[in-house]
Amino acid sequence: MKKGIKILAGVLGIFLILMVVLFFKMGSDMKNLRVDEVDLHSVQDGVYIGKSETTLVKVEVKVEVKDHKIIRIDILKHEHGKGEKAERITDDMIRENKIDVDAISGATTSSEVIKSAVSDALTNGWVQ
Repeated sequence: MKKGIKILAGVLGIFLILMVVLFFKMGSDMKNLRVDEVDLHSVQDGVYIGKSETTLVKVEVKVEVKDHKIIRIDILKHEHGKGEKAERITDDMIRENKIDVDAISGATTSSEVIKSAVSDALTNGWVQ
């Protein structure tokens, strides 16, 4: 019985260490995310592809701009934990015609990665 408890304690200890490492890695990833507000008056009409990722969240988007307005954002890829509800942040970006909108409560990491991907699309993305 004592051997079983020692094994269980060891497994739990390793699990806790991994969780702490992951927590600090995600904090570092979030600090390194780039979300640049884009002057849409300098963006030509077109469709732009961008991506962004952290350790746990990966996003690729397609952003359509017409007459200096974001008219459509399609999420091509969104690998996430429980961050699916963050996808509705694109509606806010389109409505407000800007990237820097409030994150979706309960899906902050995915919200920030989506905003970063849209920023990437409009600053570095290629026109389709």
